[in-house]
Amino acid sequence: MYIGHINLAESFNGAGEHFVGLIESLRQHAFEQYVLVRNVDLAKRLDLVDGVTVGPVTRSAVTAYCLMPAVDVIHIHDTKSASAGLLSILTRGVPYVMTRRSEPGNNMNPLTTAVQNRAAGFIDEDQIAVGDHIEMYRRAVDSLRVPTMLL
Repeated sequence: MYIGHINLAESFNGAGEHFVGLIESLRQHAFEQYVLVRNVDLAKRLDLVDGVTVGPVTRSAVTAYCLMPAVDVIHIHDTKSASAGLLSILTRGVPYVMTRRSEPGNNMNPLTTAVQNRAAGFIDEDQIAVGDHIEMYRRAVDSLRVPTMLL
């Protein structure tokens, strides 16, 4: 499975360390990964992880969408990246999962509602077990497969 990650957070704080840990853990499970981030220090840190391709540093979700190669699933790590996930499913048929830092509210704008409704799943911020992430990625990819009994 080829996993794309988009993280457009400006700072490299505790959430950034969690992000790096996830990338390293997924690499230990032999997953290929492509990463697009906004923070230069985070990009440099991830570039040291063998087998992980770090794309150009970007500030825009639309640019991140355009730069993302063909992957099996995209993990959106922050709200600034959310529209890249929506674009990926609508134009390329690539599912996305999102990291959720709080429960969705009732007063969301239409774009936020569309992004959340189209997400293949949510990974809560405190869900640190890499097995939980892998299971969510597999379910996202499987959700778009046509059952063989229909062929």
